[in-house]
Amino acid sequence: MDFKEDGFFKELLSIFKAETAEHIQAMLSGVDELERTQGTDQQIEAAEPVHRAAHSLKGAARTIGLADVEPICQSLETFFSVMKRQKMTFAPDFANTLRKTVRNLQALLDTLNEEGKVTGDKAELTRQIEDLQSKMVTMAR
Repeated sequence: MDFKEDGFFKELLSIFKAETAEHIQAMLSGVDELERTQGTDQQIEAAEPVHRAAHSLKGAARTIGLADVEPICQSLETFFSVMKRQKMTFAPDFANTLRKTVRNLQALLDTLNEEGKVTGDKAELTRQIEDLQSKMVTMAR
């Protein structure tokens, strides 16, 4: 029996959508806090809940089979993980790019259909992740 054929999958999707909103909001609030505390001991503490939200969203995406969204969540989790381990001063536009990426992830997840597939374009989000990776490397030097 394919679990996508019964009501169980629809229930999973409903839960996923509700939890997605919470995780996205936690990440957006967390980015604000990381920007405010950058370069301080508080930054390391502020990174924990943001990292946890990205990690939880990645796991939830995996649970419902969103293989194309999982790596995006993994990249965000990695950014926040680095911020948990070392104090950083952000490049001027890093926090804004990070916020935009999280918002675009939300927009992509908003296109999730009843079959459990996102129908939105992932190209811009992928470009933003690459941009964040480049900026993170520059900041870590």
